[in-house]
Amino acid sequence: MFAGYYRLTFFLLALLLLNACGFTLRGTDSATFPQQLQQIQLNYADNNTIGRLLRDRLQASGLELLEGNAEYVLSINEERSRERIVSVNRNVRAGEYELTLITSWQLRNGPEILIDSGPLSLFRIYEADPDNPAAKTSEAELILAEMRQDLVSQIIRQLQNADLSSDPL
Repeated sequence: MFAGYYRLTFFLLALLLLNACGFTLRGTDSATFPQQLQQIQLNYADNNTIGRLLRDRLQASGLELLEGNAEYVLSINEERSRERIVSVNRNVRAGEYELTLITSWQLRNGPEILIDSGPLSLFRIYEADPDNPAAKTSEAELILAEMRQDLVSQIIRQLQNADLSSDPL
């Protein structure tokens, strides 16, 4: 009879400690954005996957995305990816590939650039089966999708930690 109470007590204590340390599930974006960014305009090209993913995550976080005339404008620049051979196997075929994904973004308040990210890039190396080119292609697409999610998370963290106060130091 008391074993059930001990389990419940242990579970609640563990849950309380986990919450107290600041743990959150990945992708929940529980941190708040600066008050100035509660309404924002997001600009990106129609074929920009990172821009679409970022739009979805910002809306899920409770930000209001405006179509025009917003005080703050977040612009996602073109994304570029490239693949290069890192190593070859004993049959002198490509054994490992390196994928690189690069983008950049800016946050503006009117003509003033508040944040210019410069190039954000991620690298991943993966092994390819030289006898199965279809598997290589699908693995590369899966890795690129994960890299896009990682870049979106980086952008969101940078926005959440942005200091937009106009107070001089």
